Amino acid sequence: MEEQKLETVRPFGDAEIEAHAAKVGGKRNLREVIVETDDGYAFHYLVKKPSRAVIQAIVQHEAKKDVNAQQKVMLGCVLEGDKEAYENDGGVYGSLIGKIGELTKTAKADIKKI
Repeated sequence: MEEQKLETVRPFGDAEIEAHAAKVGGKRNLREVIVETDDGYAFHYLVKKPSRAVIQAIVQHEAKKDVNAQQKVMLGCVLEGDKEAYENDGGVYGSLIGKIGELTKTAKADIKKI
């Protein structure tokens, strides 16, 4: 089986990464999410880890059963990338939301009895 060559859609470069890093506490808070579609595209998104404020907004919206909670995540975390692709393709949107959700689990904490 021959591997298909994906068309890369990455509308940002090092200059944009550096500019966003300066605003979000450094590169340690940035990630690149790549969503590959079944029609031969690889969409690259520059996202920041969800901040405390974004997580609080999500919790408030979920408590009210507000369906716009996911949109708040997208607006709060996606810094660069093809917006039209995730607005028009539910697969891209779902994959991107899923990966952003995983970013809230990248830290590890322990609790110990004292």
